[in-house]
Amino acid sequence: MKTRGWMISLLLIMGGFIAIPMTSWAKEAAQRWELVNPEGVVRILPMNLPPRISALEGKTVVLRWNGKPNGNILLDRIAELLAEKVKDVKVVKAYEMVPETSQISHSTEKGQEYAKKLLSLNPDIVIAAQAD
Repeated sequence: MKTRGWMISLLLIMGGFIAIPMTSWAKEAAQRWELVNPEGVVRILPMNLPPRISALEGKTVVLRWNGKPNGNILLDRIAELLAEKVKDVKVVKAYEMVPETSQISHSTEKGQEYAKKLLSLNPDIVIAAQAD
């Protein structure tokens, strides 16, 4: 008898929980949301690009490597092919002439410094390689 009375009491308590809406226990509060764009503000400035080069004959080609593995191997092969196939082309390996430019730059200032050093080699065109 005791077990039965205990079970009836338990069922009544459980029925009470089901009958009482859960929302009555929690107080309503207005939610406040702030929408944040993680992309940041990007300002795109128009730029004038130089005309494309139609031929490499008689031009100076600067090869730029960022220091990642095997990029120099690719550029060395490009230098060989240019020397074989293009008449009077001057190939300059920036990674040998200006080795400090053979690294990745994470700052705008450093990137501009590298660009100035590459421009000092008087290129008609720059071929850059990054590799892994």
